Amino acid sequence: MVKPTKGLLSIGTIAALGVLAACGTSSTPTSSSGGATGIAGCHGTITVATDLPLTGGDATDGPFPQLAAELAVNQAIAHKLLGGCTLKYVSKDDSTVLKNGHDPAQGAANITALASDATVMGVVGPFNSSVALAEIPVASTNHLAIISPANTNPCLTAVVPVCSDPTININTASLYPGAHTYFRVIASDVQQSEIDAYIAAKVVNATKVYLIDDQEAYGRGLALLFKKYYTTTEGGTIVGQASLPGATSTFATQISLAKSEGAQAIFFGGTTGNGCGLVRRDMGSAGFNVPVLGGDGCEDTKFISDANSGANTSEAEGSYATSAPDVTKLASSATFFSQYAAAYSTKAAPYNDGTKEPYTAYGYDAMNILLQAIHATLVANGGQPLSSPQAFRDAVVAQLRNTSYDGALGHTTFDANGDTTNTGFTLYKVTSGNWVGVNTYAVDTSGKVTVKS
Repeated sequence: MVKPTKGLLSIGTIAALGVLAACGTSSTPTSSSGGATGIAGCHGTITVATDLPLTGGDATDGPFPQLAAELAVNQAIAHKLLGGCTLKYVSKDDSTVLKNGHDPAQGAANITALASDATVMGVVGPFNSSVALAEIPVASTNHLAIISPANTNPCLTAVVPVCSDPTININTASLYPGAHTYFRVIASDVQQSEIDAYIAAKVVNATKVYLIDDQEAYGRGLALLFKKYYTTTEGGTIVGQASLPGATSTFATQISLAKSEGAQAIFFGGTTGNGCGLVRRDMGSAGFNVPVLGGDGCEDTKFISDANSGANTSEAEGSYATSAPDVTKLASSATFFSQYAAAYSTKAAPYNDGTKEPYTAYGYDAMNILLQAIHATLVANGGQPLSSPQAFRDAVVAQLRNTSYDGALGHTTFDANGDTTNTGFTLYKVTSGNWVGVNTYAVDTSGKVTVKS
């Protein structure tokens, strides 16, 4: 966890960097009108940004929501959503060569840099919960809104028993030394783990599971929550478990132990950048033909290529992972995916097809929600400059708390913690070399899991 000490800028320092000029009022914006009526004469620059992992081991994840968020900005510019104000977009990569993917230290540095720019009113990101732990205190101190399209660790917003586990040790309250400026458009791992436990018992039909995690906030937390619900709610048995560094490149020892203990499935808590697909590869090498089940960190094309990188070039087949609800089946997403395909037709595969990553539409709606909050803030201010960047940022956060948005994901609202009120996750299965949605599951307040679609 990164504490908000060195490298952070006070709001007073930010204010000295420049004051934003606000735009005028408008009616409620729509995609056709852009809400420009009455604010065409406004002036000043307003910046929004993304902070996502774009290179290294996460290069199959972050670019999709990044491109979708950029598309939302370009559409807002084309429709003059902010009238005469200049809307600027900045893309940050929180990956490093050292980590071969997402790096919390880089994420914190990115948010620090963005917060120092008085024109920046919000950020879409991060993708990984471990990065969020480093970024949230920085954003909180600087009153900067961040909206994650993919974070699922519950301890980022609420205190649950797993937060105090010695291997996680997240003090949720300490993440917010200032304002609570964090939001996310995906449900947390409390719901995902309940669904994963149900799937392990009722879909995979496993009574004995071997557990592996990657020692990160997301993966370790998901694994512990899975263990809780699988053993208590579903009556299953964990026959063994291993917590290994994200740089682990071979899992032969763990596979051997799982096999000797009679595991009927392996659950992996973590990301493909930290070995999820390699577990499946090593299972093939060991002739251990039981299902692999993971969370949303496993559901990407890298899992398939890693799993198939051993002697068995179709080892990925039949693997399971839960991830963001499959919005490709929603009528509300059809226009978005069509627009994405048109905008990025010249991109190399798979980036030219937004349906290839489950979080693409989540990046798009997260950015649109942020842009609408900025627009509403300007309208509410009567076309006059806000008193300071902090006042502008605080007003944007206040508008985000009142979000009621219909987009590609359907209807989105946030609860008091900044969490989405949508609780679903989709089960995906590798079929003929691709992840294919099987069913979407929902969890009610009593913890009951049901098939939603």
